[in-house]
Amino acid sequence: MTTGLAGIAIKAKADPKCRFTSLAHILTPGFLKETWQQMNRRGASGVDGETCAEFERDLETRVVDLWERLKAGRYQAPPVRRVDIPKAGDPAGTRPLGIPTAEDRLLQRAVARILSAIYEQDFMECSYGYRPGRNPHQALRVLRSRLMAGKVQYVYETDIRGYFTRINHDWLRKMVVHRIADP
Repeated sequence: MTTGLAGIAIKAKADPKCRFTSLAHILTPGFLKETWQQMNRRGASGVDGETCAEFERDLETRVVDLWERLKAGRYQAPPVRRVDIPKAGDPAGTRPLGIPTAEDRLLQRAVARILSAIYEQDFMECSYGYRPGRNPHQALRVLRSRLMAGKVQYVYETDIRGYFTRINHDWLRKMVVHRIADP
């Protein structure tokens, strides 16, 4: 984690009610290049057809251009290419997959790193879903050990079908504003 992100994480942990008003200064060309190096760059191309390898050929210039557009408030996210992929175990079912452009993927990942530095501090230790460094196998191990210790009376299983395709974005934005005031 970079120094700026570490500082944000420390502040978020120390004060759970802290509302961050200035985060844009973290999105520097250096931070974007660091994010690029951490990304999976083997994914499919977005609506513009540009591959990650093509984007990377002129990475320095592309990152500076993206940063300047962000700073000036001129960045406009391009459309996301939609592909339906088959669902495992359901021959008739598919799930939609959104494929952003390489540039937008970079920006999304950079913003996600900043948001993670803040919101990871709010999660409880027993939370495993979609968290960095955690996986379903770890959650199952903890569940098994708690069940075997006999300290559990009930186990509930829930499947939130299509959560990410049906989430109410207005409510999501309202929730984000509780911790982040930087538009």
